[in-house]
Amino acid sequence: MTLDRLRALSARGKIAIAAGAVAGIAVAATFAIPGQVTWSDAHATTTLVPPRLSVDAAKLTNDAVTIGGMAYAAGPTVTAHGVVRSGEEAVIASRMTALITSLPLEAGQSFRRGQLLAGFDCSQMRAQLSAAEAAASAYRKTYDTNVELDHYKAIGTNEVAVSKANLGKASAEAQAIRAGTGQCSIVAPFAGTVVERIAHPHDVAAPGQPLMKIQGTGALEVELIVPSKWLTWLKPGTPFTFQLEETGGSVSGTVSRLGAAVDPVSKTMRVTGGIVAAGTVLPGMSGTASFAQAPAI
Repeated sequence: MTLDRLRALSARGKIAIAAGAVAGIAVAATFAIPGQVTWSDAHATTTLVPPRLSVDAAKLTNDAVTIGGMAYAAGPTVTAHGVVRSGEEAVIASRMTALITSLPLEAGQSFRRGQLLAGFDCSQMRAQLSAAEAAASAYRKTYDTNVELDHYKAIGTNEVAVSKANLGKASAEAQAIRAGTGQCSIVAPFAGTVVERIAHPHDVAAPGQPLMKIQGTGALEVELIVPSKWLTWLKPGTPFTFQLEETGGSVSGTVSRLGAAVDPVSKTMRVTGGIVAAGTVLPGMSGTASFAQAPAI
């Protein structure tokens, strides 16, 4: 083999080795970095192409948008924690000392307006009322007689005045006892449900002693605790969505009234909103209210 032939073979080998090295670099660039490789006779050039990210519509929420597995803020939505409560609530209590004879409803039972909730033993009070009415009747007869005698100048005017005063006192005492007998039974002020029964039949109730807690079956409300700086945009009529923690469902609502004062320590205030119940929504449930129309804060 001549020297010129050996030199030619050596030059071709160098070119082949250089081409292979360049191809390897291009392939590595293709798999390591998303991009586009362009070739020329002299060299290979890799141009990076930004990856195409797609938004998964099923992962859009009020709070974030998921893109490429990462969450990004989606708009000016703000949230606040709250509790569902009934628009009508009451604690039924006794206004006198008496034996409880009837508590017909248990916790969870419903009642209609005007239905009996509690009854008391008022036999002694009714006896006192009968005595007071009898005394008032006797004083009335005495007064009428004195008035007639005074017409004939057969009695002094002072005796007429005293008999009139005695009649007024007896009538007032009878009226007070009669008013007390009106508390011998307690009826429902509205239609609703018994939340808790505290007392039991045959207990002796004392004035002011709670007997049961009741709530209405009407409209439901949500009580929220919100930052006081929301006052710059939060107004009655502002819509929101309330997601329940217990069921995972959500209901729509509207702010009905704002709190009367701001807590100076926590810089928060109470806000009440009415909700449209859908599905199982009970007083006492908690959740999060989302205000999608809130401006950026």
